[in-house]
Amino acid sequence: MASERIEFGSVLESKGSEGKLWLFIIPVIVGVFAIAGYGITQVSKAGSVEREAKAAQQQVAELQKTIEQRDKLLTDARAEEGIQRSAGSAAALFYGVNPKAQESGIAFAHPSEKAVRAYFYGLAAPPEGQEYVVAARTKGGEAKALGSVLPGNDGTGFLLAKDIPEGTTAVELLLRPRDQENLDGAEPRVAARYPANGERGVLAEAPPTQARRGRGPRG
Repeated sequence: MASERIEFGSVLESKGSEGKLWLFIIPVIVGVFAIAGYGITQVSKAGSVEREAKAAQQQVAELQKTIEQRDKLLTDARAEEGIQRSAGSAAALFYGVNPKAQESGIAFAHPSEKAVRAYFYGLAAPPEGQEYVVAARTKGGEAKALGSVLPGNDGTGFLLAKDIPEGTTAVELLLRPRDQENLDGAEPRVAARYPANGERGVLAEAPPTQARRGRGPRG
């Protein structure tokens, strides 16, 4: 009986030791999981912060681009407003270069800005499939389209054109096929002189254009 009590006591003592051991191990395991969870949370937070930082940087870049575009538009608008308010360095009447032409107009030149303001009168509705276009012609005879003119109900039209080529001697109003980029086959209607460097005032004489000699634009 004594032996049985000893063995039974040993079992109890052994089970008690295991219980104490588990009481020590469980908190350790819980602590490890807690530390691991905290680490995962911090890594997740770090990744989220990094993504938010990249998104913020992208938003700043887009905002900066928008501001630059706005500033450019404002600068261009102010420049155009200044050109439109200015009398320009010279003014010239549009002369007929086509016997059938009924159009007329006046051009205000801004050589320092490489620009011209052109006002037209007596514009009839263009023939089907055609449009009015303003072109700059150089002394060598080369022509560059500056923009289209849409006649108003009162027969007037306006165009502010920039990027006038160097060596331009005349500004012309032509009729050309609609949606055509070049000036092949365009019909000259009226033309005005464009001032040479330093030339000012009213340019009363007719422009030295090839159109006056009955030759159409070459490009």
